[in-house]
Amino acid sequence: MTPGNGRPKQVEPKKGVDVNLDMRPPGVHAATKDRRYTPVVLAKSGVVGFVGITQKGPTNEPVRVTSLDQFRRVFGALKIDSYLEHSVSGFFENGGRECQVLRVCHLSEGGSGEVASTARVLLRDQLDRPTVIAEALNEGTWGNEIQLKVKRPEARVQTLLTLDVREGERSAKVQSTHGFRRGTVVKVYDEEHAEYRTVADVDGTDRVLQWRIDEPLKTSFRSNAPTYIEPMEFELEVRTLTKRESFRDLSMAPSSDNYFVRVVNAQSDLVRLTDLRTEGEIQDRYPIATELTALTGGKDGIFNITADDFIGMNLGPNERYGLAAFEAVETIDLLAVPDLLWAVENSSGFRTASGYAALRDVEAVQQAMVSQCERMRDRFAILDLPNHRNFVHALQWRLQFDTAYAAFYYPWIVVDHHGKRTSIPPSGHVAGIFARCDYGLGTHRAPANEELKGVIDLEVLLLDGDIGTLNGEGVNCIKAFNKRGLRVWGARTASSDPQNRYINVRRSISTIIRSISQNLQWVVFEPNDPKLWKSISSGVGYFLMTLWKAGYFKGNVPEDAFYVKCDDETNPPESRDAGFVVVEVGVAPVRPAEFIVFRVAEENAEIGPVAEQ
Repeated sequence: MTPGNGRPKQVEPKKGVDVNLDMRPPGVHAATKDRRYTPVVLAKSGVVGFVGITQKGPTNEPVRVTSLDQFRRVFGALKIDSYLEHSVSGFFENGGRECQVLRVCHLSEGGSGEVASTARVLLRDQLDRPTVIAEALNEGTWGNEIQLKVKRPEARVQTLLTLDVREGERSAKVQSTHGFRRGTVVKVYDEEHAEYRTVADVDGTDRVLQWRIDEPLKTSFRSNAPTYIEPMEFELEVRTLTKRESFRDLSMAPSSDNYFVRVVNAQSDLVRLTDLRTEGEIQDRYPIATELTALTGGKDGIFNITADDFIGMNLGPNERYGLAAFEAVETIDLLAVPDLLWAVENSSGFRTASGYAALRDVEAVQQAMVSQCERMRDRFAILDLPNHRNFVHALQWRLQFDTAYAAFYYPWIVVDHHGKRTSIPPSGHVAGIFARCDYGLGTHRAPANEELKGVIDLEVLLLDGDIGTLNGEGVNCIKAFNKRGLRVWGARTASSDPQNRYINVRRSISTIIRSISQNLQWVVFEPNDPKLWKSISSGVGYFLMTLWKAGYFKGNVPEDAFYVKCDDETNPPESRDAGFVVVEVGVAPVRPAEFIVFRVAEENAEIGPVAEQ
């Protein structure tokens, strides 16, 4: 109801209600919220980004992988014994649930040796002109195993003209429209004439086929001739030794739902097609029938891979390669590149002019991993040491790095590959340990004292004194126990700063930063005022309280464990004018107990108790 003057009654503003009623007609209206609040929750962790060498797969975008079987379906199986597949297998076997995998190969024309390329074949049309390019889904010699066959079958349906059509008409009444659809290229013919048209619309009720407005018939056809109408289509068969794909009822008309480019490129796991759009009548552009024809020209670009191929670049969507491609993936919080050390032994791109391995290139790639982690602050690098049998050399390599965002593990591990002992770097298996601890308790749990599964031996068996020396310098060891198996026996970062010594401390802080950043996106464009600050403080405080109760922080009371500050002190006028809202968070993380010290005293009846030292 409204007052007698016809205007809505004025009401006092209420929270959560849009009171601008003068702009609305009388009636019931939905109340709008004044804040788009999202609670802060713990971000996903234990997701590793792998970069390595594979048989096939995308080279410019990471692929989410949740099982070893999926990895093999997408990336195939190399005939050479690289490290990535073993590492991914070890990740899942040791507790990993999800990873992102990026294939790397030599893609730059600037380097030496072969450049990875896709296998392809050119299909020709009725006039012997190139009309379609069929190429493998991605680079590699695997594409040379693909075979393609074009079939030109008899028309699957046929109908008759039931009313005469004259020259210039744009439709035809037919006996049945069954099997015809918009975009179908049809042949209209009698004993003397034939024309080809693209169906623009189908009227099933009146049984009428309509042509495109710019394609009237040039010839008159009589219904009693008789005059036939049938679709013009082709079939495509694609196969390898293990897979076969068939595509039927394909059309050359882009307006068709069965346009061959649209259908095949959306469904095929083997090839991508390109329509060359040659000039002339559409019926002449259809590919001619062929026997099975192999694609050719695929190259792997593996044995001349370089450090730049691993590092990659990020130039925007569809222009991301190598490690840099992971910058666009928010879920990743671990990095591992096990095939980097495979390239040292097998790629000419990692060799000096005299033929020696250029380990400085390995260092450059690992520094790029560290740089990404430090810059983004939400991920951690698991770095592999060169396969040195003398741990002194491992120490020398580790001393080239000083960062809280990475850790080294030593020695290499031995796995069983079809009955053969194969040595591989431990990063993939260790990443699985990280994920196992994250899922079991949280990132505040040190990823150590956990058994490595899927490992049958170590390249080097370390003594306790060796482990002490390595651990003191920030190298985490893998230790063999008689009854407890092979275990990760260290949880230190590669940092010289005592405050950043432990992996679980660094990763817990990174997880908190990522969680807060992801869950405070609702703040953008909100009024930067005390009401917003209070909402931020309340949400972040509740989140940190939950983590404290779960054991992430020290302190018997919350005040000793964390604090949150978001007020006019952290947000002075100049900061607000610049469009910033600043929240200050402090936490007291739990550090692992690395050493348990026992003091033992024996009591002697003659000389009395021995004093404790």
